[in-house]
Amino acid sequence: MTQDALFLLAAAVVAGYMARLALKLAPATSEFPLKTLVASLLSAIVAFAGVFPYDVGESLRQVTLVVGPLYAFGPLVAIALARLRMYRLARLLVSLLYWTAEGREAPNRLLAQVALQRGDVDRALELIPGEDTLMVAQALSLREEWESLASLSVPLEGDNAYLAEAARIEALLKLDRLEEAESAAERMRSSWEAGAQGPIGYRSLRLSEARIAAERGDLSTVKELLGQSLPGVPAHQLLAVFAHGAYRSGRIEDAGKLYSQAYAVAPEALRDRYARRLRDLGMEAPVAVTNRQTPYVTFALGAVLALAYLGQLWLDANINPIVPTFRAFDASTLAAAFLLGLPGLPAEDAWWRYLSYMFVHGNLIHIGFNVWVLLDIGRVYELRRGWENLLSSFVVGGAMGALITTIAHDGSPLVLVGASGGVLGVAGALLADTLTSRTVADRALSGSLLRWMALIVVLSVAIPNVSLWGHVGGVVGGMLWGFMRQGLPGARAIDSLAAATGLALLLVALYQAILLAGRLA
Repeated sequence: MTQDALFLLAAAVVAGYMARLALKLAPATSEFPLKTLVASLLSAIVAFAGVFPYDVGESLRQVTLVVGPLYAFGPLVAIALARLRMYRLARLLVSLLYWTAEGREAPNRLLAQVALQRGDVDRALELIPGEDTLMVAQALSLREEWESLASLSVPLEGDNAYLAEAARIEALLKLDRLEEAESAAERMRSSWEAGAQGPIGYRSLRLSEARIAAERGDLSTVKELLGQSLPGVPAHQLLAVFAHGAYRSGRIEDAGKLYSQAYAVAPEALRDRYARRLRDLGMEAPVAVTNRQTPYVTFALGAVLALAYLGQLWLDANINPIVPTFRAFDASTLAAAFLLGLPGLPAEDAWWRYLSYMFVHGNLIHIGFNVWVLLDIGRVYELRRGWENLLSSFVVGGAMGALITTIAHDGSPLVLVGASGGVLGVAGALLADTLTSRTVADRALSGSLLRWMALIVVLSVAIPNVSLWGHVGGVVGGMLWGFMRQGLPGARAIDSLAAATGLALLLVALYQAILLAGRLA
């Protein structure tokens, strides 16, 4: 497949996922699911044109290269903007993509859901389209308007409706109407068991039953119900249920610790409720890890990788492939890739190739995936440990990816490119952090990271020309850095020194690669 075909295949898969989500939010003939389905089908048809014996024509290919990615990735970009609290830009993007009021309702509902998860109730109410019982119930819960929420009529039709009923059960418990809450939970279970048994209904049911058990002070039942992670349920909610169960069972000190953890990980808009719980217990709220800061270095590093890829395209377009031995090499590969078992190439064993290879990528899919994962995981780690540790783990992961590859291949010819080692170094450092933590949120995050890394290993084995050992080495390097940093004193000076060293090495490696590229020109 060509690079364009691979890009459209990725767009087809993403658009297919978005279409599945869109069909849950809007009728199939409405604008949001219809455009997403068309984007998915067009992208798939054009992507496979080079594999199967049919021709789509250049005009259709060019149109699909625009329309397919636009409606595949556009909604994801809008959601990402909402997560950054850039709601106006998110709404503007939705308005540009979907031109009817009905077409905008479903994507705006997604943005409203993001706002609710962040505790931005006023923003959510601006985005909630029409009479949406589910969204209204969640907003009332965040505002703690328990009387209004308890009187809300919630028909259990569709998997999403269970979220609203779970919020109503919470309201009944807050109003000391335990028997009504138990009856509502029994109706919820009967309806779920008799219906399609979707995942949202499942986690809503378990959360509601855990809240009832907590109200009774039955901590063993709470642990049984919430012992396994419930994807989609915020960590602060799970902690609050455990905390209330501890309080009702007379374990006041444990309740305080759990409420403190909930306060620390909750969105800023929701921390006041946990601060009140702590004051009721005669305790002070801890200093929270603020999320108001922006992970600038994560964004900057992603931008540098993207700019380096543009530089790579320019270099390869202006310098013809070079044939120093038995095969042709692009100029960018000769200048910066990690080379193994290929004697006779210029500076093939240079130390700086252990780092410079991260700034060269195989194609648009390769760079796009690495930047996407870096922005997703890097911002979490930077907000948690600071930009210095983010940069250090990226450098150590990248170097270790090349080193483990060298050991595993034992001199076999290899050309290694891509920032996967550095990105997985950040993921490995984050995993080292969460594995040593005892919070419910970090245990859930550890499980997600481990499952994701297992998938990366499977894909590395299944897909040709993907470096398994580069990925494994990145994770190993990141975890080594993460554990080592935990064992050192917590002084900021250590982080700064490590980051300065890593940055200096990266700059020298890039400088050496650019010098070599100049000589090749």
